[in-house]
Amino acid sequence: MCWASSNCTMKDPVCQIHEWGEVCGPWAITQPYWVDGGSHGEGFYSCVLDWQCNENTVRGYMAHYLPSPYAKCEDYARTHAGGPLGSSNDNTLPYWYTVKDCLDYSLFTPPTLL
Repeated sequence: MCWASSNCTMKDPVCQIHEWGEVCGPWAITQPYWVDGGSHGEGFYSCVLDWQCNENTVRGYMAHYLPSPYAKCEDYARTHAGGPLGSSNDNTLPYWYTVKDCLDYSLFTPPTLL
């Protein structure tokens, strides 16, 4: 999802304004998403500057809205893109197809951590 959201890059500036609101960090999260994901870090704007805090927020959000051990990649991607009801919203399908292409064709390999 990081790849589909930002090509896994920390944008400069870290937040981007779209017609529907502000998204920040490599997973393109919003402030309400951050709150639902557990309000990690010292605050929203400090969290989105930190890779681990971004990841913790996404994991927290997914645990909150998709607690089922049977959730599929599509459920995660569409919930990430469209919120709690995203998996049933057709507007999230293009995002899912981007994530699916990444998974199917190994379009992104995360960097090795030293």
